[in-house]
Amino acid sequence: MRCYIFTLDDCGSTLNAHEIDCNNAEEALQLGSAAVANDPVEVWCGPRRLARFEPERRQDRPLSRLGERLIVAERYLREGEQLISQQERVIAHLKREGRDLALAFSILDALIETQKAHLQERDLLAAEVGKRSE
Repeated sequence: MRCYIFTLDDCGSTLNAHEIDCNNAEEALQLGSAAVANDPVEVWCGPRRLARFEPERRQDRPLSRLGERLIVAERYLREGEQLISQQERVIAHLKREGRDLALAFSILDALIETQKAHLQERDLLAAEVGKRSE
């Protein structure tokens, strides 16, 4: 039986994923519960979520760990800005050549939506760091 163990962040985004082969769902659940450290873990078999395991002291997450995650979120924002700029250059090039722009604009829309999600995550992390720093 092929199952997956997903480590999640505070917003529910996947931090890490491990594919596991197990004999049954019970074995997958045991492996999932053992994988819990500082972040929540979900165990999935195919399209079905078997369980979610929370760390014991999730609300007591160290400030340094939140700061590290804020740095990563800032990096994602910078990379997203670069990708959006690059896609805008691709669109300008295709437009000059008189080519169809539908797919290029679709990609740009997806990049912009992803950037919005990164902004929201960064803002949540910054608020949490600010709240815990007081």
